[in-house]
Amino acid sequence: MEFPSPADFTIKTPRGSSSSSAASSSMTERMYSLDSFLQERSNLSDDEDFDLDSSGTRSPFTDSPSHKKYLFPQKEFVDELRPEEIRWFYKNEGEKRWRAFIGYDSLRIECRYRALACDSDGDIDVNERILVRGGLYDVEVENKKCHPIYWTGDVSEIMRGTWYYDGSWQPMEEVYALQIETEHMANFANRRLDEVPAVPQKGPRPVIHNLKFQDFHVDWNAPNEIYLFSESASSKLMRQVTKSLGWQKSGSQLHRGYRYEAMMEDKPPDIAHLVFVVHGIGQKMETGAIVKCCKDLRERVVHLKQKYFPDFDQHNKRSEFLPVEWRSSLKLDGDTVESITPHKMRGMRNILNSSAMDILYYTSPLYRSEITHSLQHEMNRLYALFCSRHPYFEVNGGKVSVVAHSLGCVITYDIITGWNPMKLYDEFVTSVIDEESENAEGSNKLQEEMEQARKRVNELEASLKSVHEKQVKAKQPLQFKLENLFCLGSPLAVFLALRGIRPQSKGTHDHILPTSICKRLFNIYHPSDPVAYRLEPLCLKHYATITPLLIHFYDSSKKTPYLKMKRKAYAAFKSSSEESDHKGGKMDDSTEGSGAEEQDSPGQTRKSGSGKGQKFSLSKWLTDFRANKKGEDSLAAELKMLQKMDSDAEKLQVKMYMDPKDIDKTELEYRLDYQLRERSLENSYMSVLTSHFCYWTNKDIAYFMLTHLHPELQEP
Repeated sequence: MEFPSPADFTIKTPRGSSSSSAASSSMTERMYSLDSFLQERSNLSDDEDFDLDSSGTRSPFTDSPSHKKYLFPQKEFVDELRPEEIRWFYKNEGEKRWRAFIGYDSLRIECRYRALACDSDGDIDVNERILVRGGLYDVEVENKKCHPIYWTGDVSEIMRGTWYYDGSWQPMEEVYALQIETEHMANFANRRLDEVPAVPQKGPRPVIHNLKFQDFHVDWNAPNEIYLFSESASSKLMRQVTKSLGWQKSGSQLHRGYRYEAMMEDKPPDIAHLVFVVHGIGQKMETGAIVKCCKDLRERVVHLKQKYFPDFDQHNKRSEFLPVEWRSSLKLDGDTVESITPHKMRGMRNILNSSAMDILYYTSPLYRSEITHSLQHEMNRLYALFCSRHPYFEVNGGKVSVVAHSLGCVITYDIITGWNPMKLYDEFVTSVIDEESENAEGSNKLQEEMEQARKRVNELEASLKSVHEKQVKAKQPLQFKLENLFCLGSPLAVFLALRGIRPQSKGTHDHILPTSICKRLFNIYHPSDPVAYRLEPLCLKHYATITPLLIHFYDSSKKTPYLKMKRKAYAAFKSSSEESDHKGGKMDDSTEGSGAEEQDSPGQTRKSGSGKGQKFSLSKWLTDFRANKKGEDSLAAELKMLQKMDSDAEKLQVKMYMDPKDIDKTELEYRLDYQLRERSLENSYMSVLTSHFCYWTNKDIAYFMLTHLHPELQEP
């Protein structure tokens, strides 16, 4: 959407007023009135591009609750541009449009630019960089580059804007803008901006000054009326046609100075909550993907905060998301796996080697410690770097949370809990050797064998010491205390179950993750995500029969607080009256008792729900389905039938796992499992292919995180 030009908002004052009161009134009244335009912007749908940069910040033109303080009155005379009138821009590689820095960033860059221009003695350090874009980037003014601080790549160019194209307000190229500025000041300095030359009764307005370039020329009709005309053949032809028709000039108007003033108050709030975003498998396959995923999540959180909580920035605190790349720096086996990979289906095998192989690496005792140390070191490095750039963070009691995806949840969990299988194994072997040595005091031969075994174990321990030494010795693996751990599409529950974690009779999850280590644990997943598993049944056994809490739609008009949502059992544990359809008491297609036949053994069939030992026969089901539905073997019908089978099998499995009479009334202190709601047109079987990577762009999750990172935003 193009921004309108300032001329559309200017309130004209009577010409020729010379009194001081009139001049003062002119300076006060001739402000750009944006109320109608901002109201139009607020009515845009959510599907419109919200024009956020990678730091998640916007221009105050659309953000600030009091926009007028950033708009400046038109000047009376032509004079030198003040720093407030100049705006700096940046543009990422591959983009066509320049993006404006916020006023706070632009002013500091302009001051450094002017200081360097006046520094003839070289007293100013040209390598000193300015923190911009919400603290995620810094600017090198000398070379006009903008660099990311916490990740690599993503370097953008910056440009100083003085002259702008009408409508788009894109800056003119500096080499041309400098020449036009020099010509403008040489001919119109100290002249009134509202000065209008005499206009002839017939014909176009006279051109009082002209400047020609190779591809275009610029005409001055007045000190504040400057037009650019292209010298291309098509543009010349268009000008001849419009001139013959008596139309006005078809050139593009140029504006001197940006459309609103840069102010030091135009700055983002201080960071009160730092969030590390940890990736799972597949980072080796697409290096830097977590940077984009983190950007997507950050932009949606900022967008929802500005849309639903526009006054929250007045509290001068916000959350910031930093990507954590733990995989790109690891070599692990070198080229060993690559050398043993067969050449048949090489492309598919390379994808598996770059993604699923990370799980095998992590379960290996040789590489596991190297992976955990890489993630631990990277988070500590980023935190130290962040605190050095934001010294107020720890002083003001800043909080830290982690958003982890897939395997990243398991690695993060092991780091903060200090779980180390090698250390446990060493302790176990040592205890066994000590016990056997005590029982073998009367046998010298057996004692010698035990001593040899002890020596061998010590040799193995020494060979692995270099790999996990730092992790074993680290008393405090992270330099910060964790506030929240958000698990997205996490297989953590499976890893814990295989490690022997079993449900307890308490309503807390301290045996999984003590609150002294992390205050809150959230397990968020899509119902079709094949990698995600539930955590609550590992706390209380009967929660296998309790449905997870459904995450609210971000645009829902009424949201029940999650702490007040009552637990709800699966449909398999409801009575038939509860399962009946609300329209006419008809059983839902996904409930049990549908009457479909199942086959126990060849030649025997039984009705669904007629007894125990039920088995599904896919071939029989498909045969009966096609026989009863002649001509209806389309893909949609097949998928619906498979969904019904899946629903029946799921309910049967839950019912066999626990009998309804075993359900007790013990409740968790707070819920752990949160499930995304499926959209009406979403197909579960189709979602299997995309659901594991859908979390970064999901606005429901962004709203959920925003309201839990800042609990004061939750509805009372």
